[in-house]
Amino acid sequence: MSSENSLREDSAFNEHYHFPCKRKKYTKTVGELLINILREVFSEIGFEVSINPPEENSVDLKVFRENQLVLVAEVLNWSIGSRLTKNRERQITDNLNQFNCARVLIHTVPLSPLNKFSENGISLIAIGYQILPRHYYTFFKHKEQVERRNPYSKQVVMDIKRLIINSLRNTGIACNIH
Repeated sequence: MSSENSLREDSAFNEHYHFPCKRKKYTKTVGELLINILREVFSEIGFEVSINPPEENSVDLKVFRENQLVLVAEVLNWSIGSRLTKNRERQITDNLNQFNCARVLIHTVPLSPLNKFSENGISLIAIGYQILPRHYYTFFKHKEQVERRNPYSKQVVMDIKRLIINSLRNTGIACNIH
């Protein structure tokens, strides 16, 4: 059976469910997708990037230039239905504030009021939409749930790259990036 037929059957099977697969697999896959896009983007513009495993309670990304840590980031590739709990907000703040460099929360959509992060010296980078693997996007499209969601594509990566470069220039971390 081809993977396309398998996807159709999986999507048809999951038609009445909230996610295109088991929730744990969904959150892992979606979370790792944006982290990997960011690793690619930072690497392309001349930084070294270290990623922490999702099960580790630490920052998601450590970004280095010439072996010096210049930025740490927590990454949330969430949908408009996601909510940031006080506990998760505190964990993110605690994780980022362990470092003495630029601290950033890179998020896809506004989850709830995020002013506490700014009050704690944490910059915010809003992508504006959730990024999904194409077959997950197709699942949500069939359910008419694609508001502020986009499938992974070269254009999405280019948009994120532009956003990251502008943010780095605004923070003074990088001025001569192309």
